[in-house]
Amino acid sequence: METMPNASLKDLLSTGYFYKDLKTYTASAEIDLSAYSRNYAVPYLSKLLELNKGSGEIHRNEILTLAIDCLTKAKDEELAESIFELKSITTSEIDSNELVLYQLGLGDKPRLKACRQKSQSAQTLFKLLVSIIKMFKLSEGTPKRGASKGVRGVFDVGPQLPEPL
Repeated sequence: METMPNASLKDLLSTGYFYKDLKTYTASAEIDLSAYSRNYAVPYLSKLLELNKGSGEIHRNEILTLAIDCLTKAKDEELAESIFELKSITTSEIDSNELVLYQLGLGDKPRLKACRQKSQSAQTLFKLLVSIIKMFKLSEGTPKRGASKGVRGVFDVGPQLPEPL
């Protein structure tokens, strides 16, 4: 059985994420990935989700909902793998929305707004995931033979591209 990755509290404070909350953390000088994810990252993403709902920016919530669901349901030993899968999905979401933004031009304002919101939300999540990967020194393992696809397939990555003219 593998041990849960840990990160030093000092290193986590240096990221700026959850600074106020982590400043009051006194349990130890290190936090494991599971505790950090469930006690800090998921509540942060949930707050973002609620803020988006309150401001009517619902297009931002698809990727956040997926991330919350994935991080909440992942078993401790699968958490690092789930983070890498989320990072991959987030990268695809950013790329596909940026491509659509580039192709649309200025004509379809509602679709432009939706793609922009999706891309910005995915970028916010991406930055958090990269920070977690770096601080916990996670390395992407090779998938085991016969391993399931995990969170892929749960989320339809990106919007449909416009039809060619």
